[in-house]
Amino acid sequence: MGRADLIKAEESLKDFLLNEYRIENIRAKNRGKENEVVDTTKYRRLTIYFSEFGDTLLILIQIGSYSAVFNVNEGKKMEGSMPIEDVQLIETWMAIKSNKEILKNLSKKRNYNEKYIELKPFDND
Repeated sequence: MGRADLIKAEESLKDFLLNEYRIENIRAKNRGKENEVVDTTKYRRLTIYFSEFGDTLLILIQIGSYSAVFNVNEGKKMEGSMPIEDVQLIETWMAIKSNKEILKNLSKKRNYNEKYIELKPFDND
């Protein structure tokens, strides 16, 4: 497990977030509701930190000034402050079996400095 797992996790979360908002944003634009379009650039500095307590894998997710701790095993937010839409998206993303496995593989890293994921900036296409 190494850089390939980091890339898988980054791409998986990035694709998930973009896909979740793509149709919603098209509908809002078609209805002339530009104020309802979600600006996905808020995820540019999304960061995930890992921590293990026994068999429990916890991740701290930061999105801008918001942060929350999620239990990967249960797929639920434990504590923190984050908009409910973001909490629901993260919980839905974690519920996907392949994503849960990627997170578990990344948590097994021995090097503390590598136990984070920072998404690359979103493209403007």
